[in-house]
Amino acid sequence: MSLRDLGVRVPQTAEPDLTARSAAQQMEKQGVGCLVVVDGGKPIGVVTDRDLALYVLVGKRDPGLVRVREIAARRPVTISDSASIGDAARTLRRHGVRRLPVVDEKGTLVGLVSGDDLLRALATEVGDLAEALRRQLSKATQAEQAPPAP
Repeated sequence: MSLRDLGVRVPQTAEPDLTARSAAQQMEKQGVGCLVVVDGGKPIGVVTDRDLALYVLVGKRDPGLVRVREIAARRPVTISDSASIGDAARTLRRHGVRRLPVVDEKGTLVGLVSGDDLLRALATEVGDLAEALRRQLSKATQAEQAPPAP
């Protein structure tokens, strides 16, 4: 199953000049933990609530003056929307990230996938497989218990 088939969610985005305060307010309002920083529709960074806390609060910087381009992880790890769930899981593990911006063939942001999204998709797949095996076993058992044909 590709990420396109998975139906990755559309991420919340931020322009590079958005202030840290506005980014935090947007995250709170939308109930998300990160924003994908975009320029011309292409991801150029990712800023998380943790980034805001560490860079702004711990660093004692003014959240009204700091811009997300200063905080966002540069050159975010992205993945193609045609990649498989397995590819996404390996990419998350290899790069030690929790979220991947999903891009189309032109590099335009089309979604965001997290480890939790992949776990849900895999759980559904495993559940479907278990149900198919249960039905197959049930049919086999019924065939064994059926009286022989005259």
